[in-house]
Amino acid sequence: MKHPKLLFGFFAVSGIVLLAWFLLNLYLSLIESLSVLPSLPSSELGVWSILLVGIVFLTVGMVGLGRQYFKNRRNLLTVLVVFLVPLLTFATVFFTSVLLAAPMFPVRDEITQVGIVNNNPLVLYLGVKAITSRGTRIDSVLILNSYGTKVAEYRIEEVVVVDEHGDQVTRFMPICTLSGGSSMTLTLRFNCNLPPGNYTVRLDSWGDNHGSSSFTIP
Repeated sequence: MKHPKLLFGFFAVSGIVLLAWFLLNLYLSLIESLSVLPSLPSSELGVWSILLVGIVFLTVGMVGLGRQYFKNRRNLLTVLVVFLVPLLTFATVFFTSVLLAAPMFPVRDEITQVGIVNNNPLVLYLGVKAITSRGTRIDSVLILNSYGTKVAEYRIEEVVVVDEHGDQVTRFMPICTLSGGSSMTLTLRFNCNLPPGNYTVRLDSWGDNHGSSSFTIP
């Protein structure tokens, strides 16, 4: 082998690139953003294969490079690298998913337009766009004043439906649902009127952030 250092260096760098690519894709998928692997959007096997190939490449590269410099401890070095590289990689994956993504509420939508149709009672016209690759459900719309206090809320009442077993159950109906990347316009009629001032309209559902936008009542 004429250029072993170059070959093993190539393996090591390729492994690092693949692992970084996997971690980025994992993070974005956990916060429900678009995947950076468009050719494998629904293939978990394909995505996890990148992790395994990255581990193999990095392990081979580090073992090969290490054996070039530490000739008296080759066997010990090989055992340490083979053990530590997968361990540290899976630990990084775990902490990425638990510490970074889990506490965050994914932003699923954005409000593209706010229009005041009437203020007696208040009627708002909203343009809403889903900005993730997954579907979204909006359960309520909140109006907050300049101090962040809720002054109005719009939601669809609970309805009684018959389930597949013939039993009556109460379910909360969403205001709307959007597929990934789609847009929708909403006309919302509140049972109140607001005094002049600055306000924020916020789309809401449990555990998700659907965006907010400010508007002014003249």
